[in-house]
Amino acid sequence: MATAAGRTLQVLRTKRRGQPVYVVGHILDRKGQEATFDLFNVRLAVVKFSDGATLGYDPSELLLPTEIDDKGLAYFEIRSGVKCDQPFPLTAGEFRSEQEPAACPECRA
Repeated sequence: MATAAGRTLQVLRTKRRGQPVYVVGHILDRKGQEATFDLFNVRLAVVKFSDGATLGYDPSELLLPTEIDDKGLAYFEIRSGVKCDQPFPLTAGEFRSEQEPAACPECRA
């Protein structure tokens, strides 16, 4: 899940097969789709899509879900930073707060 310290697959210490991810990467046909992490191939994260396609992405192009419910369904709340226009996931706490952040974590730092 997206935590304040880790919002992308890149920063996870443990990459688990089946981890849901949201693709913001370089392949336009797949941008904005959900997939599941499969494995690492050298420096790329290989993800599987629901149609069976597998593609490699830089882990920084894969956002983690805001939360995962008790049935294992991933819930994504993706926003675009006001200053940088880069997508970022809200954490569960940010999503539930009265005021959502308008800037991505890097711009807030």
